[in-house]
Amino acid sequence: SRARLLDAFRFFRYCHSLLVTMHSRLLVLLVLPVLATALIPAPRLQNKHRFASILAIHQNESAGERARSTDDVVARVEQAPSAVRTSTSTSWFQRLQDSLTTFVIGLVLIVFSIPVLWFNESRVAQMESLISIGRSQARSVGGKAAVTENRNWLVHVDGETAKSAATVSDPQFDVSFDKNCIRLSSTVEVYQIIEHSKSEEREKLGGGKETTTTYTYTEEWSSSYRDSGSYQDVSKRINRKPQGLDVGVQGQDSSRVEFGEGFLLSEELIGQCTNWRSAGERLPEAVNTKGSRLEFKRADQQYFHCRSSQHDGHSQIGDARVSFRYVPDHEATVLALQADGSEELRDTFMPYRLIRRGWFGLDEDVEKKALLKQAKKSYGDLARDASCTGCLACLCCACNMVVMCCQSRLAPELYHLFDGSLDLDECFAIIASRLAMTKWCFRVAGWMMMFIGLYSLFAPFLTLIKVIPFLGPLAASLGGALIYFLCFLCTAIIASAIVIVAYLFYRPLMALVYGVLSAAAVTGVCMLASKA
Repeated sequence: SRARLLDAFRFFRYCHSLLVTMHSRLLVLLVLPVLATALIPAPRLQNKHRFASILAIHQNESAGERARSTDDVVARVEQAPSAVRTSTSTSWFQRLQDSLTTFVIGLVLIVFSIPVLWFNESRVAQMESLISIGRSQARSVGGKAAVTENRNWLVHVDGETAKSAATVSDPQFDVSFDKNCIRLSSTVEVYQIIEHSKSEEREKLGGGKETTTTYTYTEEWSSSYRDSGSYQDVSKRINRKPQGLDVGVQGQDSSRVEFGEGFLLSEELIGQCTNWRSAGERLPEAVNTKGSRLEFKRADQQYFHCRSSQHDGHSQIGDARVSFRYVPDHEATVLALQADGSEELRDTFMPYRLIRRGWFGLDEDVEKKALLKQAKKSYGDLARDASCTGCLACLCCACNMVVMCCQSRLAPELYHLFDGSLDLDECFAIIASRLAMTKWCFRVAGWMMMFIGLYSLFAPFLTLIKVIPFLGPLAASLGGALIYFLCFLCTAIIASAIVIVAYLFYRPLMALVYGVLSAAAVTGVCMLASKA
């Protein structure tokens, strides 16, 4: 019995030591990768792709043609690759720092998304009111003569000819037209190497992340010059352009455009002439830059080429080409406020904007004075009128910045020129379709800013749980899906509230309709979520 007890005791000690050993090894296997990934920053550039290319070169070459050293082969791989791949590893602590930056960016997006949505919805409400009033007040008039009774009133001038009465010259080339040219534009392109990148991410044990970026290169014409000094492939850093040549699009409008026999077009309306045509048929076989520094020879009906060196017809890096477009005299339609011009026999046009008419309207003379006063305001004045002032200026800094940036391009007004002959209903139909497109573009942009901002607030939390071995990525995915749904719901509620409040100022009945529909939609989504 004593021998059996000793054998049992030895067996128990053996099992205990085995369990302790297994437990310690398991802890090492679980904890060591986490600490190694979190504390030891991985190298920025992995060499596996480079040495894979080196191995392929060694296998394909004969023994006599092989490089004498590994450095020679590495140099050959770096000089002429079909694609360059780089791998970067980010530790868990680095990802946590990045998530805090994402948190701050999310706050900024939320702060600016509300002014973007508010500006868009208030502008849409004002434009809808403006279109409704304009339909009832617009007067269709002829362009043979400007009638003084129509001054300071919304007019519709249909089917008159817009005709240039001044010389139009290109700002960079010795190209000019004395007649039949309302607008002139030149596009300069350079043949160059364009770098394209594609990144793939892979989660690592311990919350780290490995990013592999592949860089590819193409040769193509582009109207924006790329500085190749920062390209990953050293052999592709050869972009150049002719000295003194500005790459891109440049244009010039006529300083005087007559509309019919009774009107002159303003600069804003001239800029709305978009009946572009190629000017190649009106140009000689060669054009020069001003000062005759560079000569561009005709290559076809559209392009003029400037070769960087003597070579065959194929394009080479550094070659430049230019094309010219112009807007000829053509038939057009104007919908704007008729105003007294600088000449005795010709009136001009100004923007038609909203004014306060009160509950019982205004006398026509009083209304004309109010319309003229509002039309004379610059876009800066309109932005200041719509901005918050006084103590609220600091609190509404984001709102004021959005208004200042958007007011000059998207002021609520009727100030339009259409190519061709259009009746009044067709003009308002085009304005309404443009308004709908702009409205939804800004709505989607505001919604995306708010949604991304809300989701970014949870970036530190999602990064924290990714450190859990094996279960971290799965928990982050499930938590991300739940947060995604909550952010979507909050975005829908906040955006709907902004729409309703904006319409309350200009169209209260529409605000009531939007409120009922939004409440029904949110209630339905919540009920479906509770059942699920």
